[in-house]
Amino acid sequence: MKKLVSLGLVASLSFAGLVACSGNEAETSADKTTTSTETSKEETATTGEKVEIKLWLDDDAYAEAIEPAIEAAYPNIDIVYEKVGAVDARSKLELDGPAGLGGDVFIQPHDGMSESIIANILLPLGSEMGEMIEERMLEGAVGTVKKDGNYFGVPLATESIALFYNKTLLEENGFEVATTFETIKEQAAQYNDNAANKHLIRWEPGNSYTNQFFLTAAGFNLYGENHDDASQVNLNTQEVIDGLTFFGSMKEYLPVPYADLNWDTIHGEFVKGNLPYMISGPWSLAEAKQGAEENGFELGVTTIPTINGVQGETFSGNIIACVSAYTQHPTEAKQVVDFLASEEGLQIMYDVQGKIPALKDASVIEGVVEDPYIAGILAQAEYSQPMPILPEMSKYWGAAETMYRSVWEGLSPPEEAAAKALEDYNTALAMTE
Repeated sequence: MKKLVSLGLVASLSFAGLVACSGNEAETSADKTTTSTETSKEETATTGEKVEIKLWLDDDAYAEAIEPAIEAAYPNIDIVYEKVGAVDARSKLELDGPAGLGGDVFIQPHDGMSESIIANILLPLGSEMGEMIEERMLEGAVGTVKKDGNYFGVPLATESIALFYNKTLLEENGFEVATTFETIKEQAAQYNDNAANKHLIRWEPGNSYTNQFFLTAAGFNLYGENHDDASQVNLNTQEVIDGLTFFGSMKEYLPVPYADLNWDTIHGEFVKGNLPYMISGPWSLAEAKQGAEENGFELGVTTIPTINGVQGETFSGNIIACVSAYTQHPTEAKQVVDFLASEEGLQIMYDVQGKIPALKDASVIEGVVEDPYIAGILAQAEYSQPMPILPEMSKYWGAAETMYRSVWEGLSPPEEAAAKALEDYNTALAMTE
């Protein structure tokens, strides 16, 4: 395909240093681009010349499908595709953007948004596109692109963990699909055989992303009710202690060290048909469906079971389309982002990549609602919280991970683990000041 440039970038989870900026600066930047965008649009219409928009994506097949669709919708635009890993895009733009070599439009995961906003590399999208985002996108996804009233990207795809189940195996043991963790415990008491390493349910108890629902079911609000107040990390609170207490009680029904509960022993065993339940995300769907077909079991996906009658909220993870603050063609770059988030654009994304559109009404995308597995993940996505886009969030993961692992291994009671988590978090923050 024309203009295909592969940079061969390897995904990296490391992030570059942060450069401070303010919401007021972002608003000023948006105001300054208004005149230039209108001028650019008028000049293009007058001359009939196409505007080249460099588009950074991380999937050749998706790029091959989306490029001609954008150019058909906007004949004034000529897409130049470069393959750049989503997790690399932010740090690469910080280097290439000032030199005029960066992408005009790029995608990145939710957890890079705070660093991108602080580094002032994102063009605010304006109130009109903001209204579209609020109206069409899942609430949990909106929170990952909005800061101080500005919108710095458009959520394209969403993901949340959910409960995967082997209906065939459950029925063989006389079990209904559990909707509560109390039922999980009752079924596990009948099903488990610890000597044979046979357990009803598996997940990653050492993963602070996965375990969030244990705390939220107990009332935990990370960074406050709106998840945007850095002064309210709320780690050493009664809600966290209560959540950790129930979390720790599950060790009786899954007496396995956290280090031994990994992709192979969770996902691998489920795919083989040996595990009634696992907690995972849409990244497990393709192999789970294949495993169900090859091993003759009926697969299901549904919401995380309730705890003490409360539906725990999971983190909302999202893929975001952003416009570079360095673009020379902001109007056309916004048009590209608008298309990526359109029904046609999201249909292409779903058809090619199988990613779940971050829409309130996913029924507009053919095949999504009809897919019972995606429907199960979307059902849990309704009970999800936007992952905070505060820079302090990067210090939360490690502190919380140690907290969960200490409780799971019986090294600390919940009260001590929560207190230590707050201490670790504050220490990590102090080291960056």
